[in-house]
Amino acid sequence: MTTILDLPLHPLVVHAPIVLIALLILFGLLYLLVPPVRQRIGWVAAALVLAGPASAYGAIWSGEQLADYVSPNGWSAAIEQHQNYGWWLLWTLVALVPLWGLFAGLDRGRRAALRRNGDAPAPVATEDGEKVSSGSDDPAAAGRKVVMFVVGLIVLALLLLAGWWLFQAGHSGSEMKWGGTVQ
Repeated sequence: MTTILDLPLHPLVVHAPIVLIALLILFGLLYLLVPPVRQRIGWVAAALVLAGPASAYGAIWSGEQLADYVSPNGWSAAIEQHQNYGWWLLWTLVALVPLWGLFAGLDRGRRAALRRNGDAPAPVATEDGEKVSSGSDDPAAAGRKVVMFVVGLIVLALLLLAGWWLFQAGHSGSEMKWGGTVQ
């Protein structure tokens, strides 16, 4: 079992996914639901989309080492359930990565098209506050909006699901360690 200063690694590293994934959910929701802030927080959200699964994997890996050390003759049902929550969280976050990239790429294309059309006559403000001409020469605009909407709904569902799995994994782990201690 990996230790740091004679302490098991798992209780130390589980805090990273708790913080990073919670921030991912917060920034992800802002990015999806508040278009004017996308350009400002896009890189932070993208970094969290990548750091979240890495931190979850580190917690799973160190947790399996700790479980093998504490229960060498087999894991209890509570440990197995806790591990399952961690794996469901990890796979949810892994599924989020390519969809996030697709949504961000489509949004970048949308913003580039708006900038190209910004000098056309009769500009109209969009919900982002950006100017766009009323007669757009972007043939992909309508399709891009539909795809962004569908992908955005899937990303929203995955963010909420990640929040649920994060809660379940954290609660089951803390229940194993601290359940019944406080009356």
